[in-house]
Amino acid sequence: MDKAKSERFASESFTVTCRIQRILESTLVPEELKEGLTQDYARLKEKVELLTRFREDREPAQRLSEILGPFFNPSK
Repeated sequence: MDKAKSERFASESFTVTCRIQRILESTLVPEELKEGLTQDYARLKEKVELLTRFREDREPAQRLSEILGPFFNPSK
């Protein structure tokens, strides 16, 4: 991942985090949806941490695609 892509990824991650925070603070969103969003965010954060950690090590990076596959394609 080059510097421009890293900076874009960081910016987009920050934006998503701010949007999730606004949703969680909203009184218009049912608590059940907030709980689901919190769980989804925790899983996504875990996957991003794995991706960040393994981005330079090819063998774990290949395994990462197997780990991430079901998260992004739940029908499989």
